[in-house]
Amino acid sequence: MSIRLGDLLLRNKLINEHQLKEGLHAQTIFGGKLGTNLVELGYVNEHDLAKLLSAQLGIPCVDVGDLDNIDREVLKLVPIKLVQKHIVLPLEVVGRTLRLAMSDPTNFPAIDEICFATGLTIDPRVAPEILLVYAIEKFYDVPRSVRYVRMSGLHQNLSETASAASSAVPKLNGASAAILSAEEKDIGSETSNEEMAVEGFPIHQVVTQLVRARQVSDILDVIQAFVSEDFEYAAAFLFNGEIAVGGTHVGGKLAIDEFQELSFPVNSSELLFKVWNSREIYHGQPSISGVDHWYFSELGFPEDRTILCIPVITNDKVSCIILASENKKGELLDMLDMYSLLVKKLSLAFDLLVLKSQILDLSELET
Repeated sequence: MSIRLGDLLLRNKLINEHQLKEGLHAQTIFGGKLGTNLVELGYVNEHDLAKLLSAQLGIPCVDVGDLDNIDREVLKLVPIKLVQKHIVLPLEVVGRTLRLAMSDPTNFPAIDEICFATGLTIDPRVAPEILLVYAIEKFYDVPRSVRYVRMSGLHQNLSETASAASSAVPKLNGASAAILSAEEKDIGSETSNEEMAVEGFPIHQVVTQLVRARQVSDILDVIQAFVSEDFEYAAAFLFNGEIAVGGTHVGGKLAIDEFQELSFPVNSSELLFKVWNSREIYHGQPSISGVDHWYFSELGFPEDRTILCIPVITNDKVSCIILASENKKGELLDMLDMYSLLVKKLSLAFDLLVLKSQILDLSELET
């Protein structure tokens, strides 16, 4: 019976229970492997992770130098579609054996597929997923997914942050973030986005939809539908450690998928950093700087008007911040109680996604 990575890291005291919970939360929101998320959060070193897996599986670990120079003829042996599909990298050929760097050397279907494609026996080597992604980009000229980021790169120059839409940071991915399979039956009747917009979206309906949420995008749809009833302009940012990532918005000229590629260190935004650091609701005319000016412009937020900025706290960390401006109904202060309730329900919804993911995880049964 296999040992799950989280349990293995706990057993070797490389992380604690709280850090594991944060890693699982990040994995549910942003996808990818648990190990990659823990590396991004700064809780484990990718090299220590690879060595641990190597010792546990009895499979040699790739040295960093092994990924620096690889013969081009060796690289041609594995079709690029298989390299991308399985996140693997051919290292060298010894006789009729191909040494292959893999993030998951227990992925036997991948080994069989590459063995069939190359006609060679596969000798797997353990390598950190992040290092493989960078090496694949280098050798195969394949643009790396915006899902991958080095946490050491957080404190980049603010001028680089201005081009945040192209930053190499986590992006929402409906496929990787999905929790329940398509075959599973719905719980009751669904409410479409169109119905939300036409009928309004009261708080009791929010609760119903949050319970039904199958993936992060469902929660973002709820936020969008609810907030659009009260405000002309709104945005929700998700947080992966100290990185702010666009989630959804209302009223802006930026397409939602483009907004979801927006990402930047939270400390480059005066407004978001204030709320992220204090974890308290802010309302008033904000002082903004740096990247704030860019996303205010793209999302249509007036810089001289009152802003409501509310954090969603999950696992004692800010997981989401909702910004809203130009309220349509009544006084802004009168909305605080309702929105305070909303963020409490959102916090529980994010936790529920993680719990569903853990319930559906049957990796302990794998041999």
